[in-house]
Amino acid sequence: MRVRVVSKKGFLKILVLATLVAFVSQEALTQELASITPHDFSKRPDCTSTNSKLCYNNPEFSNNIVRGKGVTHKRIKRWLNGRPAIVNIIVVNPEAERLIIKPSYGSYKLNSVRKVKDLVTIENAIAGINASYFKPDTGVPLGASIVNGEILTGPLYQRVVFGVTEDNKFKMEKLDVSGEIKIGNNINLPLFNINQPVFSQTAFTVYTDRWGSRTPRTSEYYCHIAVLDGKIQYIKQSSVLIPQGGYVVVGPRSKIPKRIIQQYDNVNYTVKLSPDDWNNVKYAVGGGPYLVKEGQVFIDRQRFSKSFSSMKAPRTAVGYTKGGSLLLVTVDGRQEGTSGATLPELAKLMKELGAHNAMNLDGGSSTQMVYNGRVVNSPTTRGGNRVTNALIIAPGY
Repeated sequence: MRVRVVSKKGFLKILVLATLVAFVSQEALTQELASITPHDFSKRPDCTSTNSKLCYNNPEFSNNIVRGKGVTHKRIKRWLNGRPAIVNIIVVNPEAERLIIKPSYGSYKLNSVRKVKDLVTIENAIAGINASYFKPDTGVPLGASIVNGEILTGPLYQRVVFGVTEDNKFKMEKLDVSGEIKIGNNINLPLFNINQPVFSQTAFTVYTDRWGSRTPRTSEYYCHIAVLDGKIQYIKQSSVLIPQGGYVVVGPRSKIPKRIIQQYDNVNYTVKLSPDDWNNVKYAVGGGPYLVKEGQVFIDRQRFSKSFSSMKAPRTAVGYTKGGSLLLVTVDGRQEGTSGATLPELAKLMKELGAHNAMNLDGGSSTQMVYNGRVVNSPTTRGGNRVTNALIIAPGY
């Protein structure tokens, strides 16, 4: 193989040319994004026609917009630091009527994992992307999850959370959780979290029947208190079955008053998020870290490793503009023709898309986007991996 040596003068020419290409690429992106406008399904061309460029099953799909009722999909090719990346973008018009942005789960139990296409289909949704991180051994979301105002899982490490209010307004903020378990009239135990695989040496985690069938295994220094209908059923030092319709309180034995006995009734717990206004949020999913905050690129560690941020990988992100448009974005990677993105590259892209606030979601082999019943990105595995939940756009009947 012959190696050509470039002179210093030639190198400077190449550097100038690369700068011009990057500038032109950004201008081209701005023009492409300007073409993404919501449209009504009734105005879509007949998708049975092979001449229809706006149909997602047409070979020329990747160069054209696919439009839905207040929901728009676009696929573009971007150069991120000199390497190609295929980007899929879904935009939801803030004026779109009768649309619900919410998480979708495979079943009542949070430990059920499914492909995003299945999670979109069971909700009869228009579109969706993968959402929360999760541990493969539990399948339960890592971080906050809220459905219909119920806190299913608590936040972890004060990581950022995306939320939707009753009137379909969007929020993005770091959250913390607190609460207490009341036993009888005189015993109050501090609550550490709910339905998360983490423990405290001073406080207690509650596992509801949505967690799964059993509580996680713990060391001999912890106890498991099963509660049903407000009454303690049994207390053990190992993993126990979670009563259907009940819950189990897990915490350090040293913090349990010796006077607790099985006959205690009138047991209940409270869980609260802070900031306080998040207790009125209807839907939420956790992720992290931040990508854009108040219109500026902002990436904080949130206990993610440095390599997690700097490596090229498939990515999934959610954000919203100052005007209230929702942005769902995936970047394909680890395959020929699309290298993925680092978090700084993803953050810059989200800002260019107009995000006022944006955050990273689970990525890698989890990255999937579904639109109109079809997986429109290119997951690293056929049809995409099974995931804990999806953030979907569903019709509100």
